[in-house]
Amino acid sequence: MAMSETALPLVEPDLVGVWRKNVWWFGLRWPFSMVLFSWVTVASTLAPEFHLDRYLLTMLAGFFGLVIGAHYIDITASKDKYLPYFPKMNRRAIRTVGVLAVLAGMAVGVYMSLLYSLWFLVFVILGGFFALFYPIEKPKWLHTYPGFGIAWGFMPVLASYYIQGTRIDLLGVGLAVFLGITVVEMHHMAVLTNEKEYGTELTKNARLLLKIHRTAAYSIGLLLLISRLV
Repeated sequence: MAMSETALPLVEPDLVGVWRKNVWWFGLRWPFSMVLFSWVTVASTLAPEFHLDRYLLTMLAGFFGLVIGAHYIDITASKDKYLPYFPKMNRRAIRTVGVLAVLAGMAVGVYMSLLYSLWFLVFVILGGFFALFYPIEKPKWLHTYPGFGIAWGFMPVLASYYIQGTRIDLLGVGLAVFLGITVVEMHHMAVLTNEKEYGTELTKNARLLLKIHRTAAYSIGLLLLISRLV
């Protein structure tokens, strides 16, 4: 029998409240997924050109490949971590949906490549590789802070910047590097919220910093998007 909800220590900052009610809902990791979408929005809106259709397709590809795909695969790969919270979860079904979602995201990326630039296929292939293999920690170098920064920051940001004007410049590279480092900082703050490993005061401060980080990301992304639409 699983431990009660109150007895289980916090191991992820979003394993609270409504997110603990259903593993499929938790798997979308909305608080952090929205941060990713915010940084993708920043990159798209700061590109020399902005095309709403390309932005929406980029978000769709990211939703399938990273939000659903990578996160669902991660839940099944880290079963010992999440099983106490979701003892009845169907790991095979979750993993299957995750893999299919990554393939769907890649399909959207291929469609974008055919429409706008065949060079975008490089981002599609690398993005699919990261989504499939980062969660299962193979190869080992990928599941590190530098690997996380590349997979969840640098590459999505650079891809979002590139597809808008189909070119890369120093602004785009600089933005990708900055946001790649930023997501690593966010990841480390999330690690520090693990109540199994750290004290109450530390985890409390880490959760506060994460809220501030999310608020900043949401605000910047929304304001820049509005600036492009009005």
